[in-house]
Amino acid sequence: MKEFEIGIIGGGIIGCAIARELSRYSEKTAIFEKFADVGAGTTKGNGGFIHAGYDPLPGTLKAKLNARGCLMYPELARQLSFPYKKTGCMVVGFDDNDLAHIRQLYERGRENGVPDLEIISGDRIFELEPEANREIKYALYSPNSAVTDPYKTAIAFAENAVDNGVELFRNCEITDIQRDGSGFLLQTPEDSYKVQYVINAAGIYADDVSRMAGSEDFHIICKHGDLIIFDKNSEVKMSMSLFPTPTSTTKGIALGTKIAGNPSLGSTSVIREKGDLDTYKEGVEQLLAGAVRLVPNIKKCKIIRAFAGERAVVENNNNDFYIRPSEKVPGIFHVAGIQSPGVASAPSIAEYVVEMLKKSGVHLTKKDQFLAVRRERKLFAEMTDEERERAIAENPAYGRIVCRCEMVTEGDIVDAIHSVVGATTVGGVKRRTRAGMGRCQSGFCQHRVIEILARELGIDPCQVCYENEGSNLLIRKLKGEGIS
Repeated sequence: MKEFEIGIIGGGIIGCAIARELSRYSEKTAIFEKFADVGAGTTKGNGGFIHAGYDPLPGTLKAKLNARGCLMYPELARQLSFPYKKTGCMVVGFDDNDLAHIRQLYERGRENGVPDLEIISGDRIFELEPEANREIKYALYSPNSAVTDPYKTAIAFAENAVDNGVELFRNCEITDIQRDGSGFLLQTPEDSYKVQYVINAAGIYADDVSRMAGSEDFHIICKHGDLIIFDKNSEVKMSMSLFPTPTSTTKGIALGTKIAGNPSLGSTSVIREKGDLDTYKEGVEQLLAGAVRLVPNIKKCKIIRAFAGERAVVENNNNDFYIRPSEKVPGIFHVAGIQSPGVASAPSIAEYVVEMLKKSGVHLTKKDQFLAVRRERKLFAEMTDEERERAIAENPAYGRIVCRCEMVTEGDIVDAIHSVVGATTVGGVKRRTRAGMGRCQSGFCQHRVIEILARELGIDPCQVCYENEGSNLLIRKLKGEGIS
């Protein structure tokens, strides 16, 4: 039986950020992730906005951690080589009522410590975002807002944590938690693990984990959100993210740009059952109606993907993060209800959790050596012509294009499979390389990705899954030796 001082349940962006922060210390730490990949739950169904911190109510954990986390991203992106682009954003208004909301957000942002906010009007709005609706009269401009690929950020945190000694267990669902002396016994379908302390970062299932441990009986409401990705070759080229004035329950439908250049739209906010990742017609229609109001020309853009995400909201918790030690079971630490702005807050949440552990009497010994930097090889599509020539000369696999839409090569895919936290599924390859994220949505490349995964993992192609166990893409061979 493997033993650890600290066990983190959940390998989303929050669990991985906490693991990376704890890897600065000598205590043995492990991540237990129920899915086949890190960042494959709530994290991958996220729009990737790094909110600046003007929206949360002053005095809340959200307010404290959002503003701090946003400002941590530039240095973290440099250290860990994950995608990051400071685009800025605007909350826009069409009338004096909207202006009153904008002024309220401005004052809230100042109280939360958000720097460089401005209330602007007139031509300045359209200089910053030429695509914006010319009927917009006012805007709150936040220059430090940014975008990232949240799943790549989670992978970067996880890989750096593993490089610093954290152990990662995937396909490892915790099914029971029992007291065992001064620590806990974590049971999975295959194994048992002994840990002294448990960090509950299980996302929408954090309430289930809490009850499993005999801890607090809080309840998580699952907010479902539809999202849309447009073709990057569309007529609309967004410079930044645009938000309408928010309501009491949502920041509103945001229209912005993804790291790869695709206009993106999200998200709706509807309470649904946990695990419901269906895309709903009414949700897509609501998104498009909201988008046209922000950028009328968006109706000319082609949708290449509609998908859904989930956000965990702890009921009766003032719409705030739920981060605290258990009062019922010493040694359990809850990091739950991490809804928006969870991505922006992830690095500061990690800092906060480590300080919470220390204040609760958990002994942490700072390492003499901590590897802060992670270097990731550039994707072929990101290389200069000279870099591509060198890469192909070094390994001809970089000269074999697999995904034409995103210019992903066989070399890119092999790198993704054999990285520190390597891809083991088609979805894992997709998130690391963008193979299948282009206009054809894997229509031409998926069979090649399956073939490469099978070869590199030493398994039969019929064992290759799209995401988790049971999502096999092939059932059996019909004829021949290869995939056809």
